[in-house]
Formats: sequence, C-alpha cells, structure tokens
Amino acid sequence: MSASFREQLQSSVTGREILRANWGNTSVGEIDGWSTPLKTFVSAVLACPTPMFLAWGEDLLSFFNDAYRPILGLRAESAVGTRFQELWRDIWADIGPLVSRTLAGESIEMIETRLDISRPGKPKESWWTFSYSPVMNEDGAIGGLMCITREMTQQVLAAKARQSAAEQLQAALSKGDRIGSWDWDVVDDRVTADEAFALIYNVDPERAARGAGVNEFLDCIHPDDVPFVRSQIEATICYGDAYCTEYRILNSRGHVQWVSAQGRAIMNQDGKCVRFPGVSFDITINKKLQSYPC
Repeated sequence: MSASFREQLQSSVTGREILRANWGNTSVGEIDGWSTPLKTFVSAVLACPTPMFLAWGEDLLSFFNDAYRPILGLRAESAVGTRFQELWRDIWADIGPLVSRTLAGESIEMIETRLDISRPGKPKESWWTFSYSPVMNEDGAIGGLMCITREMTQQVLAAKARQSAAEQLQAALSKGDRIGSWDWDVVDDRVTADEAFALIYNVDPERAARGAGVNEFLDCIHPDDVPFVRSQIEATICYGDAYCTEYRILNSRGHVQWVSAQGRAIMNQDGKCVRFPGVSFDITINKKLQSYPC
C-alpha cells in the first residue's frame, strides 16, 4: 500500500475503519493487494464532501465517506466491508432492482424518492435524491457501483405542508369559514388587521384596525407553541421563507383552538423584510376529525 493512500485512510473516521477491517477473508483481499481502480475509487469517495457510497466486487462490499455516516445511523459502526444487500436489507425491495440495472451498465438517477429507512431516534419515512453509476475494474468490466445521495426529507415535508395548507385555505374559502387577514409593518412593528383576524386572536377589532404591536396578537398562542411560532416568524423575516404553519391558541374562554397561518415576507432593495402580510383561519374542526379513528 502506498504511503499516500495510507495517509488518506488515516485522515478520516471511515478511512481508519477501512485500515482496521479484516479484508483477508473477503473477495477484495488484503489492502496491499487491492487493484488500482479500487484504491482510486475509495480515495475519491473519502475525499468527497457530500455523502458518497461505493459497492465493490462480486459481493458488493461497502465503502463510504464520513459525510455518508449520518445516513447509516447505528449501522455505521459495522458498515465498512458489509455486503450492500445486507447493509440495506430493509429497503432492498426498493433499491435492489435499481442496483441490478446499474450493474448491467445503466446509470440511474432518482429524484425525491421515498425510502423507509430505519434510523433510531428519527422518523422512518424519508425521501432521497440519489444516483447509481457503474464503475469499472482493472479488466474493463463493471466492478461495482458508485452512489451519490442527498436527503430531501425536510424539503419534501415542507412542500407537503404548504400543499396541505393551500388545500385547507381553499376549503375554508369554499365553506365561507371565518378567515382573517393581517399586514405587519415590520419596521415600525405595527400590525393592522381586519375584524375576523382580531376576533381569532382576542384583540379588540377597533384597536386591530388602528394597528398594534405584533406581541399583542401573539399573546393568545398556547405557551407550548410560542417558541415554534416565533422561530417560524424569524425564519420568514430573516431569510424570506414562506410562512405556513399551524399552532394552538387560547380563545377568550381559555379553550384551545387550532389555527392555520400563511404569509410572506416583502423585502426592500437591501434584502430586509419591511412588511409581512398574511391570513389566518380556524382549523379546530379539522384537527378534531383527524384525531378520530377511521
């Protein structure tokens, strides 16, 4: 094994695991006897800053980089050198056919594909964008496959939430439900709102029409939901993210109600949020229906 290859292996968590692994009883043999293509591909994987995976040889043994480790979860501790099919047996029914096509010479790209990956402490349902490409061995034949992947779960769930909110808003409009609108002058902290919005948020309608500070409208939010709502507001103001959220409020009688709020940031030429208009409507009935068993 060349000194430069050993140095690269020593420079990462996964590389050191590769050095410690017992390769003598595997199809690739001891590291000193690895082919030039295998060393080249392993080097490329370890050097890549994005999650990358290599399945190599007749047994499709697993190699990957440190960026890929979070995807593996607890599997990472024993994943190096594990057969690809064994490592991902819980989703092999989904990816096995793609692997077969890749090993037959086809390059595969999957966009926002749902895979039920079991990772302790995290939801099982997840979405991924990834590609499989065949790689050649020293004889010029396909010796394995390379995978570059990126998790898209948060983006997909956010898109689903926006779609759901849009559908709820359309349903509320169709039913004639009470929908309140607001316009927040962020610079002067002055929220002006219509009567429907004021009544939802326990603010005097005349005062809401004249304008009041945003905290006056947030006072009725359920204490457990306040940090979440404020973080969503901050993200919209700072980054221009779409504001689309659901949370609980306490009405004038102290009873819990659910509302859906949707808004957007209006930025000035310097990229600072100056206005924040939007709408809110009551979705308490929807939430109650969702809680009933089918």
